Amino acid sequence: MFMYQGVAQHNESLNPNTYRFRYKSIVFKGTRYTITKQLRELKNNSLFVNIPEEGQVVLNGLFKNVTNQPIPKLYRKHAIVFLDTLYSYEEFLLIYDQALYEVIMHLKQDMRRLDFKFEREYTHAKRVLDRATNEAVNNTDRIDILREDLRDSKLKLMSHRWMKKRIETYRGMNAVKKPDKIIQEFKTVEAMNIYKMVTEQKTKGINSYLENQIIDFFYKKSVPHIHLDTFELDPKDKI
Repeated sequence: MFMYQGVAQHNESLNPNTYRFRYKSIVFKGTRYTITKQLRELKNNSLFVNIPEEGQVVLNGLFKNVTNQPIPKLYRKHAIVFLDTLYSYEEFLLIYDQALYEVIMHLKQDMRRLDFKFEREYTHAKRVLDRATNEAVNNTDRIDILREDLRDSKLKLMSHRWMKKRIETYRGMNAVKKPDKIIQEFKTVEAMNIYKMVTEQKTKGINSYLENQIIDFFYKKSVPHIHLDTFELDPKDKI
């Protein structure tokens, strides 16, 4: 049996249809079709889904080069170039996920304080407008400005509460590793910006940048869902 097994392995190694090479701890072995399938699955792995679009274009081109190689030696050479490029994004992706996770968790903890802040701004703007309407009814220019201030503060409060409702549903690292549609879209939009910050060794500024961007992103997402005329503070919420 052992003799047969040894002969089989020897024949397999001589088989021109057998491709075999090692990359890091992974051994790729089998027909070109089999290994190409493995490489495609690796490229499409969730770990690499947030590579910037420009990087994805490069990777797709390198992958196509691999699949066009009929000679094992050339196939291996192009496969390693593809894998080197793919794994060059690994550090960036780990940094990106960790930073976004920290930002989301920080915002989640800060939602109540921000809610109080925006509500206070709204009620203050409303009091000022009510006072001006009663005391300076003829000063239409000032009243128009105060109405706009009230509208802005109401929009800010309602947008915040739209965001708060969603942020509070996020649980741990799954918020980033298994994101909902909104977080996934945000990750895709900001991927190239964060990649540049990582490659330019500006990682200390990533968290503050992401926090500003995600607040603005949620604000823009909330606007189509907000109807200012329907909003009234619950009496128990009024300051």
